[in-house]
Amino acid sequence: MDPEREPSEREHAVWDRVRRTATGMDHHRAKAALDEARKAAEEGSAEGGTTPDARTELDEWERITDVLADHAGSYDPATDPFVQGQLTARSDRARASGRHG
Repeated sequence: MDPEREPSEREHAVWDRVRRTATGMDHHRAKAALDEARKAAEEGSAEGGTTPDARTELDEWERITDVLADHAGSYDPATDPFVQGQLTARSDRARASGRHG
C-alpha cells in the first residue's frame, strides 16, 4: 500500500475483520489462519485472480503473524503499535479536517 494514500473504507473493514478474528490468538493459531488466507488467495488466483480483499486480508494476516513472532502472548489490537498508529493518524486527520473544513 502506498503510504501517502489513505486506505479505503473497504480496506479498513477487511483489516478490522481480520483483527477481530486474530484477537486472542497466539502465534501458532495466527500462522494457521495466515496459511488458510494464503490458500484462499492462491485458489482465487487459479480461478482468475486474487481479489483485492483477499490480498488485503493476506497482507494483514502476514503482518499480525510477524507481530506475534516476537512475543509469547496473544494478539490484541489495543497493544499493536501499527493499529494504534493508524488510530492516532485517523484522529489527527479528522481533527485537522474539522479545523480546515
